[in-house]
Amino acid sequence: MLKKMNHPRKGFTLVELLVVMVVVGILAGSLMLLFGSASNRSTATRVVSDLMTLKRASVIFFYDTGEWPDEDDHEKLNSYMIRDVLAEGWGDGTRTYAIQRPDNSGTVYAAARVGDEYGGSPTIRKLLEKDASRYELINPNGTPFSRNDDTVMIVIRNAGSSPDPGEPGEDPGEGDDPGGEDDPELPDYSDWDSGTAYLGGQFVIFDGRVFEARYWTQGQQPGLLDSPWQEITDEWRFFNIYDEGDVIVVDGKQYQAWYWTQNETPGIVGTPWQELTDQWVPSNRYYAGDTIFHNGLQYRAKWYSVNSTPGSSSAWELVP
Repeated sequence: MLKKMNHPRKGFTLVELLVVMVVVGILAGSLMLLFGSASNRSTATRVVSDLMTLKRASVIFFYDTGEWPDEDDHEKLNSYMIRDVLAEGWGDGTRTYAIQRPDNSGTVYAAARVGDEYGGSPTIRKLLEKDASRYELINPNGTPFSRNDDTVMIVIRNAGSSPDPGEPGEDPGEGDDPGGEDDPELPDYSDWDSGTAYLGGQFVIFDGRVFEARYWTQGQQPGLLDSPWQEITDEWRFFNIYDEGDVIVVDGKQYQAWYWTQNETPGIVGTPWQELTDQWVPSNRYYAGDTIFHNGLQYRAKWYSVNSTPGSSSAWELVP
């Protein structure tokens, strides 16, 4: 007769449980440190990115108006940005971002408050201090930003550069073309250098034109189709990227993008560009109810059409 063998169940000893608890505690602490470090780095990067956004918007503002933004131009400036980083002026002491022009020199800054009460921290300020040289971050005194500063700034327009068009001291009668219209003075940015690494949002001068990096880049020449550089201009460029609603100029005509596009020439049937005119254009898209003029007559679209000539296509009806 076989005897039933009993196998005693072995549990964890108190020592083993204590070891497991210690290991779990160490792992949890490490994860918290990693998470905190990543969060602080993300915040510091966002601050720099937002300052670059303000700088980009200010450059476009200058090209549109011929003037650099003032501290009270925050509402106008917000319209040039994908998302607002400016809510009000700096003076009330409650906002994070603003344009600063602290003296009469004409220098323009983008500024951000990074004190603890504005979501900053000693670690974030330390990270910004580390990045100060790379991104030319300064404090209100004009010296490199340090962890002891509560405000971080970047220069948008340096007053030490040549005067902008129309500023005092400029003689409109001088120049090669005294009767013509001068081009805007180029902002005071560094020339593009193939050995320099650029962060998205940074500006350079190349071939006498201003370019903005769409993302991190090094050694990729501006003005080429496969490079991450966007020329700051109202004129259409085959290498620029355009989003829905963007407006550009080609041969004096304005076009608006229907959707994201690159290297698609405006004015050609099948491209996502709509010429902004009340005259019928073969490449434009028209929807039911749209009205246009053609050969001196006004027509209304009966349904969607492209390249259907009014007067000879049933897609159009005369407006009495």
